[in-house]
This record gives sequence, structure tokens and C-alpha cells, in this order.
Amino acid sequence: MGRVKAVLGGLTVGDGEPLRIMAVLNLSPESFYKGSVAHADPVSRAAELEKHSDILDVGAMSTAPYLETWIPPEKELERLRSVLPDLVAAVKIPISIDTYRPKVAEYALKTGAAAVNDVTGGKLYPEMCRVVAGYGASVVLVARETHPRAGLEPVKRVVEALRESVERFEKCGVEREKIVVDPGIGFPLLPPRDEPYVVRGEYRHGDPQWPWWKWDLHLIANLSALRELGRPILVGVSRKSFLRKIAGVERAEEVLPASLAAETVAALNGAHVIRTHNPLETRQAVKVAEALRSINPPKEV
Repeated sequence: MGRVKAVLGGLTVGDGEPLRIMAVLNLSPESFYKGSVAHADPVSRAAELEKHSDILDVGAMSTAPYLETWIPPEKELERLRSVLPDLVAAVKIPISIDTYRPKVAEYALKTGAAAVNDVTGGKLYPEMCRVVAGYGASVVLVARETHPRAGLEPVKRVVEALRESVERFEKCGVEREKIVVDPGIGFPLLPPRDEPYVVRGEYRHGDPQWPWWKWDLHLIANLSALRELGRPILVGVSRKSFLRKIAGVERAEEVLPASLAAETVAALNGAHVIRTHNPLETRQAVKVAEALRSINPPKEV
């Protein structure tokens, strides 16, 4: 298969490229980590994030599946319209829009965003691929299953879920070189409709052999298996709930050290892009991983 590369919002990512940092900027006060929410001055916050980042991921609705964060599309668009034009004018790095709704994505791409980060892998709204293709944009496809494949290891299930999304977007006209994949750390099975939902409990992937936190650990430990898809790998673990479970703490504010540890391991195991709430600290951590990885680079498959 050789080296994997892609263009993410105009930024080349993949084998042989620097490990890229995607910083999170949230416009949603419901977000699980309040430190990521730009309340008063989003433009100044974006400028601060830009100093240590390669791409800015802007979201107007939290998708944390274990919290009551759902808002209607009109509210998501309202939040974006009040901020996104100023962000596009202010920052020099590419902007990605974190949404699974085609109308929201279309507005963002029309306004100047260069990529879409779809946490449903394009499966909740199949027309998302036409929006991305129509604007010649890049896309991050997150692994989501519509039904459990109990009995298979998590990484095998994730690879197949991503393969479905990648093939769908390619058939729809999205350039393969503009597709990046994400194993979906922290995300359970896909809900059937775009409506309020909260997922809790120990077995969020429909298999009693795999508690949700163990599932996430398995994916990070076996991240290199995603290389068979031939697409660069983006990983987002920053301050997520499985880290709080392992560390024995309750608040997202308490797991910066755990986040950096998980991000470093993900980088060592083949991640090309790290999505994070903490770009300054993450940049330093993954530089160590990047230096170590240069000693034993990932094997081509």
C-alpha cells in the first residue's frame, strides 16, 4: 500500500509529514470541557490556539454522547453565523467545522471553512458527502457503527465501519486524497435519528466482552491496524471520559496529564493528526513521540 497521505483543509498530513495538531474551539456552552468554550471573545481565543496548532476545529454543538447536549440545527447555525466569518478573517490556519449536519457544513464551507469533521462518518445524513464533494473540501470520517458486530474485536469493527464511510464518500465524488479517518474514541453506536439522545452504561458498543473504556484502550493500543484503509489517521482523546475512568477522577479539568499520555501513545502507534483542547502541551508531548517514531517508523502495509 505504501505511504498514506491526504490534504486536510489544504494541509498535507500523513507519513513523512510533521505530526499535525488540530485545536478545538467550541461555541457550545454545553461542551464537556468548559475550558474549550470561547464565551466572550472567540477571535482572541482562536488567535491563541493558532500559535500552537496547524488546523482549528470549530464546533457549535457538543456531541458528547453521555450528556444532554443536543440542540436543533437552527441553533447550531445561529451560533456559527455570529462567529465564523470573523474567525475565517482572523486566523491563517485552515478551519474545520465539527458538524454532522449537511446544512451547517454547507454554510461553514461557503463562509471559508476548508474541511468537515463528521462524527457520524456521514452515516446519519448520507447527503453530507455531496456537500463535501460539491465544495471540493476535505473530510474527517469518524468510525460509527449503525448496529453492533458482537464477537469481533473493536479494532476490526472500527476498520469496517470506516471502510463503509470511505467507500461511500469516494463513490459520491469526494477525492480520496482529501479523506482522513478517526477511530471514534468515546463514541458509541450511532443513534438512528438526529434527536436528543444520551448513552450511558458499561456496554455502549453492544458487546458484554467490551466495556466502553476498555474498547477505547483497545483502539489506541491497536491504532496501526487502521493503516489498511490507506488513509491518514486522526485521533481525539483529549480529556475524554475513559481517561477520567482510568485516572479515578470526575472532572475533565483534572486529566491533562492523562490526556498527554494517551496522545503520546497514539502518536507512537501511528496517528498523523491529534485533535486536542490543549495544543501547547500536546505539541510538546507529541514532539517526543515524533522523535521516537523517527527511530522506528511505521511499517508500510
